[in-house]
Amino acid sequence: MPLKKRFLAFLFIVLLIVILLTYQGIKGSAGFYPAFDFLIFPLKGVELAGSSMSSGIKNLFERYFPGSGRADEIRNLREKIRELEQERNKFAETQAENERLRDLLELKSGRQDYVATAGVIARDPANWFQILWINKGSEKGIDKNMVAVTASGIVGRVHRVLKDTANIIQITDVNSSVAVRFQSLNLEGILEGKGTDRCIVKYVPQEEEVSIGEIVVTSGLDGIYPEGLQAGYVSKVIKKGYGLFQYIEVIPMQNLNKVREVSILKR
Repeated sequence: MPLKKRFLAFLFIVLLIVILLTYQGIKGSAGFYPAFDFLIFPLKGVELAGSSMSSGIKNLFERYFPGSGRADEIRNLREKIRELEQERNKFAETQAENERLRDLLELKSGRQDYVATAGVIARDPANWFQILWINKGSEKGIDKNMVAVTASGIVGRVHRVLKDTANIIQITDVNSSVAVRFQSLNLEGILEGKGTDRCIVKYVPQEEEVSIGEIVVTSGLDGIYPEGLQAGYVSKVIKKGYGLFQYIEVIPMQNLNKVREVSILKR
């Protein structure tokens, strides 16, 4: 068959298929002769097979990639999870705050020198780790050189007092000094800040035996800190190379970076 005739035949078949498909599409509304059904049956089979394959691929994709068909549902679930996590964090923070306040309340009930409980509102940017500000001042009876403590131990002493705020020099500040003694020894010294998260006890003679872990408490001899408050525990002792006295390093009993509330005591 010549090439031209083959092309015309192919064009005729394509045109016939288009016409049949067009009539099939309007069969429901305009009517169609059943006699022609056998002509388009193969085409309907191809159409149904293609539709089934498309549906199967869609179901398979949604099964193994659920986000493609349920993006809104997954997004809503993630948002709900985020809200629940926020609620859990709020609950944990509230619970921790309640525990701290309960400890401070017990401290208040057992002391005659209690003045007030105050919250920490800021840390001095010029001396971030050693000076903090509280939300109560002279209006609540707070005065200079009163002592800030938690249920765990001493924090520092009040340095500057305003009407409704005050700042506290922590025991780790280089300007801080506290008269202390070792709890199980008849031995005293001066606790001074290093400007870090540690303190040192000065003026302990070389011949004295001080052990790691020894508890350090206030002696009351400085006229500021009441006697018997826990200050910290010994973390390092060096005798050689320090002249007449030992080098004794102390870790504060209260982690000063985690202080949220303090009780103020008067001397």
